[in-house]
Amino acid sequence: MTVKKFSYREAPTPEGLKKIENGTLDYLDLEVWSNLNTGVLEEYFEEKNRREAFQRSRFVWRKVIIGIALGTIFAVITEYVGLKVGIAISGGWYIMYLLGTALRWHPCEINISAGACTGATYIGTGFIFTFPAMYLLAYSADYAMSGGTHLITHITSKVLVVTLISTILTGMLGVLYFIIFRRVWLVEDPLHIPGWEPNLQLIDISNDLYKAGPESANRAITALKNVGIWASLSGFFTFLRDFPVGGKPILDKIFGGKYYSEGSVYHPYAKYTHLDFYLIPIQFGIGWFMRFRVALLVNLGTFLTWFLIVPLAVKYNVPIYNAPTDTFYSILTLPYPALAAFAKVARPVAIGTILGGGFTGLVKMAPTFKAATQDLVRIGKVPEEERRDYVKGRGWYEWPISHIKVMIALTFVATVILFTIAGFPFSACLLFSFLLVATTFFLGAIAVKVMGETGTEPVSGTSFIVLIMLIGVFLLLRLTPEQTAILSIIGTTVFAGAISMSGDIIWDFKSGLYIGNRPYHLMKGELTGLIPGAVASTLGAIMFSQLLAKNILILPAPQANAFATIVQALVGGGPNVVMIYHFILIGIVIGVIAEFLTGMGTAFGLGMYFPFGLMIPMIIGGALRDIWEKKYLEPKVKAEGWTEKQRTLKVLDTYMIATGLIVGEAIMGTIVAIYFIFA
Repeated sequence: MTVKKFSYREAPTPEGLKKIENGTLDYLDLEVWSNLNTGVLEEYFEEKNRREAFQRSRFVWRKVIIGIALGTIFAVITEYVGLKVGIAISGGWYIMYLLGTALRWHPCEINISAGACTGATYIGTGFIFTFPAMYLLAYSADYAMSGGTHLITHITSKVLVVTLISTILTGMLGVLYFIIFRRVWLVEDPLHIPGWEPNLQLIDISNDLYKAGPESANRAITALKNVGIWASLSGFFTFLRDFPVGGKPILDKIFGGKYYSEGSVYHPYAKYTHLDFYLIPIQFGIGWFMRFRVALLVNLGTFLTWFLIVPLAVKYNVPIYNAPTDTFYSILTLPYPALAAFAKVARPVAIGTILGGGFTGLVKMAPTFKAATQDLVRIGKVPEEERRDYVKGRGWYEWPISHIKVMIALTFVATVILFTIAGFPFSACLLFSFLLVATTFFLGAIAVKVMGETGTEPVSGTSFIVLIMLIGVFLLLRLTPEQTAILSIIGTTVFAGAISMSGDIIWDFKSGLYIGNRPYHLMKGELTGLIPGAVASTLGAIMFSQLLAKNILILPAPQANAFATIVQALVGGGPNVVMIYHFILIGIVIGVIAEFLTGMGTAFGLGMYFPFGLMIPMIIGGALRDIWEKKYLEPKVKAEGWTEKQRTLKVLDTYMIATGLIVGEAIMGTIVAIYFIFA
């Protein structure tokens, strides 16, 4: 008889095994924490949930709608944050947990509502990282080709509508696909998902407060007030920095001149580099979440750009191509050589680094890919009688697995029809639809398993694979360069949203397993939330992309620029394409080395892409977090004998401040963007 092998199971504790055997282990007991990811615990709760979750799991529409509304708002906020700093970080789920705790909701209700919240937010991932590339190629002077022409001449409303509908359909498909993987990767051989534990800690805290009485909700209410206070302060500062009053922001009127402009404190422009410090609350907040080590690793890329690549480009007088005049210029003849070197040399190198780091990270995970493929084959061979999505006489425990086939067919047919109506060739639409459904399944499964092992879903890395694959296919079909560019960018946008949904639902499923939620309810909340979230994401992306491309709203948008550069190089051509290839190749080598040395090649590349002053606040935020923990938190924990739960609550208090800094600037930044649209 063959002994079954597991990749991720941990050894259970004797006490935990005893309680499991006796059937006395309850949700969120102390022994649960000691037996996470043992497989034995997960199988125990899976069976317990099939008996008890029909009474315990609660889907309350008015509470779920609150989560969806919050997530829809954060969909636009997160877009702004992602375009500003290259990271799609959202504080919505923190606020949802706190709100539910303050209102004394049952932990199962909080988990379902928080899942609906994040579903509404993260369906827009593709609209943050990929979609703006289409507008950059159509309207940005930075992507003008010979004679001032653009690769994309016009973006029609039909294209925008089919992108929205396709995102909703494939997002649903991405969620439904995870029905297949849930029992294998969360119950039978549970993925650890590094960084997930705070979710369960928050649920545990809310459970204690729920059972303790109304007075215990005061802490959650106080935390929500802290978010509001810091968001207000951050938003007010952003108003002073960015909102034009009489033609200029207030801070520019007061401090503008030789050392300050548009939120940046800087020294007078130098020849070989340019050092500044940007006043940006978002980066302080993100740095606090990252801590010093991770923030420093990201900033190493920034230091490489400004202290090596830019000075070398100026020293060796690298020629700079100007597309509107179709002419190469000597970099030393330009007014600000360091800034020109950053825009025309360092950023293409950074894009190559993002590519090199992303692909190397995927190659390093080849064993995971192999295991994921084996799991897919094994899942496909499960006999019908062993499937357990329905409990006789009680209802659906899981979402019906048969709906996957229906959704595949619906997505395939609808995508073909929609894109044909939008004016693309039928044969291309047919192949496009097939590739979209297939890559969402196979690459999505791989990306989710990678996230389960590392805590990070490689959305950018897998999206680059999809982009290059689509470009190759459409060029072989002899589509026009414009059609190839538009279809490839839309396909990658839709793909990124779909796999983000698979990555999002795994967090909800994992938490729900330990607290008695029905997967059916979690799926229902996620599927409902992504629809308004997709609408908000599309509208927000159109607004931000137009302002970004026309240089009205200054946002770095590193991933979108990376996608635009790759598409232009592979599809558009031009006199400078060979030079761009060389810069990208240099960057790929740097990315490979950075990935092997730090394990964060993509983040290193993102750091290379940003202005110096935008990144320094992140280091300061991370350093302040480490100093606070070392000098204040840990001594207090030891002196007063705090429990782990008390320590966690204190750290979560600081998270609310960091979340407030991020949310406040993002909300005011969105208001400024809306003002510019109407102005």
